[in-house]
Amino acid sequence: MQPRAVYFNLDLTLTRMERPFDALTVEVLQRAEVPDPHIDPTRHSNLFFDRFLDLDPDPFAGAYEAYFDELDAEVEMDPAEAARIRKQLEVDAVRPAVDDLPGLIGAVGEEHPVGVLTSGVPDLQRAKLESLGVLDAVDDVVVSYELDATKASGDLFAAAEGRLGAEESDAAAYVYVSNHDSDVEAAKAAGWTAVRADAADLADDPLGYLDDAL
Repeated sequence: MQPRAVYFNLDLTLTRMERPFDALTVEVLQRAEVPDPHIDPTRHSNLFFDRFLDLDPDPFAGAYEAYFDELDAEVEMDPAEAARIRKQLEVDAVRPAVDDLPGLIGAVGEEHPVGVLTSGVPDLQRAKLESLGVLDAVDDVVVSYELDATKASGDLFAAAEGRLGAEESDAAAYVYVSNHDSDVEAAKAAGWTAVRADAADLADDPLGYLDDAL
């Protein structure tokens, strides 16, 4: 296999969650003393993703602000503080998808430049990478909010091209590894080579798995 730049998706590809995302939202709302009948993680999730997909500057705080505004009861917690707590809870709940995630990244890095390409808020995504022990193990981190770009539009993949010196000059020299169908479709549409897999699939023989997949 020719040297290529290999980018991994982060959430639920390199990671697992010790707690469901909804449970984190519920805890924040409980800490904000939202009355139990008004705790609705699905509603909060919808408010968040409306803002997230629009690349709102702070989708967590914006979602909490909108959620609190919809309540009849007064909420004392500041939306920015709710967002801070929610992000920390997510960092605390994240776990590597394999026992030796830095080793897996290092094995791929022996033959290819390696990066992480992720949709997300920069401070949260980088904090998770640091918690996983891989922030210094990768050659590049591409975060949607830093580049005002999305996977679905293809802009995020285009923005990543050239950041790692793939041997070939075309987009096909870039490989995206993700276990999300939408990621695979978006990467292919952007001209990248997509591998549908997560870290656990690569754990035994990372380079061999990529060789076979490509």
